[in-house]
Amino acid sequence: MAKWKKKDDDESLAIFDGSTGMSRTFGDYYRDTAGIAGSLKHDFNIDTTSCVCLFAPNHVDYLPVTLAVGLCGAKLTPVNPLYKAQELQLVLDKSKSSVLIAHKVNLEVALQAAKHAKYIQHVLVMTEDGEAVGIDGSGLESLESIKRHSQSFDATSDSYQCEATTHPYLLPYSSGTTGLPKGVCLTHANLTVNLLQMDFFEGPSYEPQFGNNSSNGGASASAGGSAGAGAAGLFSPLPFFHIYGMVVSMMYCGWKGCPLYTMSGRFDFELMLDMIQTHQPQNAHLVPPIILALAKSPLVDQYDISSVNTIISAASPLGVDTETAVQKRLDTCKVKQAWGMSELSPIGTISPSTKIKGGSVGPLVSNTFGKIIDPESGESLGPNQEGELIIKGPQVMMGYLDEPEKTKECMSSSGWLRTGDFAYYDDDGYFFITDRIKELIKVRAFQVAPAELEDLLLGHEYVNDVAVIQIPDEESGELPLAYIVLKDGCISCDDVDDDDDKEKDQQEQIMKETIYEWVKERVAPYKRLDGGITFVDSIPKSASGKILRRILRDELAEQMKE
Repeated sequence: MAKWKKKDDDESLAIFDGSTGMSRTFGDYYRDTAGIAGSLKHDFNIDTTSCVCLFAPNHVDYLPVTLAVGLCGAKLTPVNPLYKAQELQLVLDKSKSSVLIAHKVNLEVALQAAKHAKYIQHVLVMTEDGEAVGIDGSGLESLESIKRHSQSFDATSDSYQCEATTHPYLLPYSSGTTGLPKGVCLTHANLTVNLLQMDFFEGPSYEPQFGNNSSNGGASASAGGSAGAGAAGLFSPLPFFHIYGMVVSMMYCGWKGCPLYTMSGRFDFELMLDMIQTHQPQNAHLVPPIILALAKSPLVDQYDISSVNTIISAASPLGVDTETAVQKRLDTCKVKQAWGMSELSPIGTISPSTKIKGGSVGPLVSNTFGKIIDPESGESLGPNQEGELIIKGPQVMMGYLDEPEKTKECMSSSGWLRTGDFAYYDDDGYFFITDRIKELIKVRAFQVAPAELEDLLLGHEYVNDVAVIQIPDEESGELPLAYIVLKDGCISCDDVDDDDDKEKDQQEQIMKETIYEWVKERVAPYKRLDGGITFVDSIPKSASGKILRRILRDELAEQMKE
């Protein structure tokens, strides 16, 4: 933030949204952060006990809102803008959010959730530049209306004496290794350290752009232009509510003073190519499905994306074949991987550009310890031996909000975090992620908790029991697949003559479509049962009643071999 005190810098581009054409300078960032912080603190009573929920796509004001909440000493919980009202209300209640900032496109869902939420007192509306809130007589205020406040930046920030290592700031919701989503408490220190850890590897690729747009031929930021040919900018379409997009892309670029090119609308591959050709960023943060498209799509040949020197892939594993294919196609571009999780703020390992190993997520970041252990005995394993990866370092979360038992399940008293990932490291200390112990499903890098879908499905009138696992998918990485035991008397059991297989199949198909549509109405698109629905007689469980998903995954793997 110290760099932003050049608050009259209205030439240096901070962010450009290719979906809307909106942009902000670093001067805008400074003024808007100060104003929003002042308004939240003095007009909305936001303090160190408060939580603000941000329910929006990649708006150009996302970072000022994020930092403003931090200046008040409050917590910020970012939420997927695709959430339905029931999903949003769950987060609002668990986080005890008192202010909900929602984008105009999400407003109907936001108001529905806020109506039933326990703690919400105010709803603010994030709009496009110059737009009205859109609901006459609603009494709702726009984010734009609170960007200026009489209290100065220093007056607001100085009133909060930060307990950097013990006070939570970011509160993303993650399923961790198992179970329902939990609030991950990340402190100011967690995030500051992780940005510095990333900078050790990535710093040389990012040169500050303050005040130099005009010298390198770029259009002014106020005109929505680029930062100029050769600018060390970043293209990242990653959603800012996701820890990868928020910290690694958005916060890092803001701190480094580099332009960030993003898109707030639905991801558009051709728009991505056009933005890279037009704005010529040197870096890109992507996920495996997008990198797969770079390897295979004929559209790539129609655009000049040669400005990109480095692509970082994270959020889910990238296959070696895809990694190699993209590097070969883009010639001079380096493709490397990083690994992390919300509980690590998020980076745990990253490949240095000077030495990339195919299929590896790189060595540990600085000041971080990692071990591979036998998941049963807890015994430490040596190089090239596969086991569970555990991590210890200053970027490890405080714990899960109001869930001490869940915290104890994954964190030792000495600070070691069980990641739930199977991995090994080679003789050079490079890590390779091979599998997951944890039950989390990764759909286009979005987290889907099986327990959440199972909970939902058990509320359907025809469902007696259910288990949800992942099924591999080339485009999405994984998709949710539900194994369902129907209640007695349903068509697949009693209503159909066993000899009439054709009629039984038809009626089962109708039942599957009915359940699929029922789920579709209640969850975000990436949580839909696009991996399929299978009717079974029983769900495998342990003596204690725990679902044995590994048995279902093993059976599915055998079926896929046939």
